[in-house]
Amino acid sequence: MNSIQALAGMLLLLGVAYAFSTDRKAINWRAAFIGLAIQNGLFLLINYVPAVHHGFSAFGAGFAKVLSFAGEGAGFIFGDLARPNGKLGFLFAFTVLPVIIFFSAFSALLYHFGILQRVVSALAFVMKRSMGLSGPESVTTAANIFLGQSEAPLLARPYIQHMTRSELACIMIAGMSTLSGGVMAAYVAFLGGNDAAEQARFATYLLTASCMNAAGAAVFSKILFPETTPDQISSNKLQAGKEKAEGNFVSAVVTGALDGMKMAAAVATILLAIVSLIALANFAVKDGLGELLGVNGAIKASTGGMFDGLTLQYLTGQVFRVFAFLMGIGWHETLGVGSLLGQKIVLNEFIAYLDLAKMKAAHTLSDQTVMISTFALASFSNLSSVGICVAGIGALAPNKQQVLASIGMRALLAAIMTGFMTASATGLWLSLF
Repeated sequence: MNSIQALAGMLLLLGVAYAFSTDRKAINWRAAFIGLAIQNGLFLLINYVPAVHHGFSAFGAGFAKVLSFAGEGAGFIFGDLARPNGKLGFLFAFTVLPVIIFFSAFSALLYHFGILQRVVSALAFVMKRSMGLSGPESVTTAANIFLGQSEAPLLARPYIQHMTRSELACIMIAGMSTLSGGVMAAYVAFLGGNDAAEQARFATYLLTASCMNAAGAAVFSKILFPETTPDQISSNKLQAGKEKAEGNFVSAVVTGALDGMKMAAAVATILLAIVSLIALANFAVKDGLGELLGVNGAIKASTGGMFDGLTLQYLTGQVFRVFAFLMGIGWHETLGVGSLLGQKIVLNEFIAYLDLAKMKAAHTLSDQTVMISTFALASFSNLSSVGICVAGIGALAPNKQQVLASIGMRALLAAIMTGFMTASATGLWLSLF
């Protein structure tokens, strides 16, 4: 049954993408199906081919091990505050945020020595040859597996001002469909807790999801925004830019750390504001409307205590639970997962992953559902990302800002469907093997 649900979800997503296409006759279905094959093939290779599985698991374990060194720096500065097993327990600000700063510095070091560019160029070559993307599209889409939606376009900066509408849509959708290394590192930190094996497991999940989403982003971008002016594409050259490679390695580390500090400060500020506003809204909805209607007790009893009344989380769960069902998740667990999906789209994925970590710790979701949920949330596809992409990419090519603004909401739809497709593919293959 679960496989039928997931397959129906995949077909529905393709149907919705076709319905919202800007030019249905121009869709290159061959490229789209190759992209889907890559998206599904990545999951099968990584999870069911022993050599690839062991290699990727080792990479995930290495990723988690590298992140563990952030604790040394955090412990030096904050002492017991930064030790999850210390007497003060787990404190988000002193345990997770330092991981963002450390990984930003580490990524800058990899970029300085050209290692990141080589990896990106290799992945971009595969995407260009298999799906027929332009050079800058391929480079930016591949870079988004590791970099953020504002940083990845820098690798194609010289070409953005000459990009077609379809190319711009592709880099925008890719930016919203993936995760940056810094926030991915943070999710590994609090989903995996203080268990090295769990951290390695979730690092593997998130890396796999980001790779699958990059392929999926190309699929949905070329269905919703097919290329109608191939003679005007920006370039076929495959070359990752060197915007930040100047200076020595010490300068790269310092710059990366300062960039990470800004990101960590932004994450902390946004979370503080959003969590507080959610509490305020829940007070009005649950303690106001819920008490007035007398439904809080019934909701708590019917959900086994997962929701303590008529809250925003409960309401978003009801709205989005059908999408969770179409990912191959059993109906009895769809309310919780639907809540995560709704929070991710309306607010951001950080809030959703925090709730997923709580559900995982409370064992309210099965291991398979936790895995599918991890894949489903692994992208920046939320309302605020539209503004970030328009501002970030538009700053590199002011002459394209109007075009970016006009495609923003449809690009967000494509990014949301990309994440859902990755989750449905995960649910499909997990139910079959």
